[in-house]
Amino acid sequence: MPAPLSSFAHDLWLTVIILFCGTLSGINIAKLAPTIAELSTSFGLSLSQIGLLASVFTIIMVIAGSLIGGIVRGAGTKRILIAALVVACIGNIISLFSGSVIGLFIGRAIEGISLIALTLTAPSLLTQHTDPLNRGWVMGAWGGFMPLGNGMAIIAAPYLIEKGGWQLVWQVGLGFSVLVCLLGWLFIPDDKAPVRRQFDLAALKLAVKLPLLAFIGLSFALHSLVYQTLIQFMPLISQSLGGFSLIQGAMITSLFCVFNFAGNLMTGQALQRGIAPSQIVRLVFSTVSILLILLAVFSQFAGFLFLLLVLTGLVTGGSAPIFFYLVSRSNDDPQNLPVFVAWVFQIQGLGILVGPALISLVVETTNSWTIGLLCLIPACLAIVAMSGRLVLPVTSAKKAYR
Repeated sequence: MPAPLSSFAHDLWLTVIILFCGTLSGINIAKLAPTIAELSTSFGLSLSQIGLLASVFTIIMVIAGSLIGGIVRGAGTKRILIAALVVACIGNIISLFSGSVIGLFIGRAIEGISLIALTLTAPSLLTQHTDPLNRGWVMGAWGGFMPLGNGMAIIAAPYLIEKGGWQLVWQVGLGFSVLVCLLGWLFIPDDKAPVRRQFDLAALKLAVKLPLLAFIGLSFALHSLVYQTLIQFMPLISQSLGGFSLIQGAMITSLFCVFNFAGNLMTGQALQRGIAPSQIVRLVFSTVSILLILLAVFSQFAGFLFLLLVLTGLVTGGSAPIFFYLVSRSNDDPQNLPVFVAWVFQIQGLGILVGPALISLVVETTNSWTIGLLCLIPACLAIVAMSGRLVLPVTSAKKAYR
């Protein structure tokens, strides 16, 4: 049964607002890569410091995810989201005006806290305030918050750096932070319950006991291993295999992100039509495996390489909405979702930490990006093997397709 038009309009507006709030996280992650050369010069960063700076977000996600998720029920979902946006502004300001390596690291760490708080609260808000009949396309749109933010940062950063260096990139990011903070405060429904001092230990115990969440987290980790490796190394991959310049490689990366966001929206529509999540995941990562093989075989043809990379971006967009959708449907109480998402993200963070480091080691050892790309295939096949476990409990499935 389709949702009423008034419900669709309300849910669309709220989804766009919360998507823009989440996009800030993608921007804050992606703005580092194009500015790393200028940051290294300005702060005299070593290679180890650069690696640690790039890993700060993920380390915080793995360590503090459940701790932050546990306070959301007592503090209020909107309150935590708005606090996360304010914290992002503070982290940006510290990095921008500290003038020291320590200040840069502190600012990035604070932005990392903001990221995990945003990603925990946004799905919960969407679950609480949108019609369950619209849940497929809602989670499809929300699942694209990271590639949308990544793409915006990668496209804008070179022009901003040319005009005002890395500082202008951070200044524009600060302005965007203030804008989404205002939008969230004005248009996201307020929390009805007063603030309570409580840690949601019961929800955390429930999350740990749910096998579905573990399989979602593991699948999401393997997805992130593939996605983050491609995003971080795509300029180098396109240069090494296709002979593109680094600037052209950056533009290919931005197109990868744009098509990835489109893939999220398409997956949302597939969910809306009642296609089983496990079937979509199986199709997505079987296709990605084939695309990776084609990338390795036909990498010497620049035009074909470009097309395959863009197609890979589109297809990999078919997974994140599935994982958010399954988490949102895994329990009848939406108040549990921040802790559930936190648990999934703590498992997922391992893929972000391991993926790029592992593939870079393979490439350094073999001196071949082709072999590096082929090493992503086992991760895709592992997700295909686990896809049969990505099934909602019977009661939740009935409600999802009622």
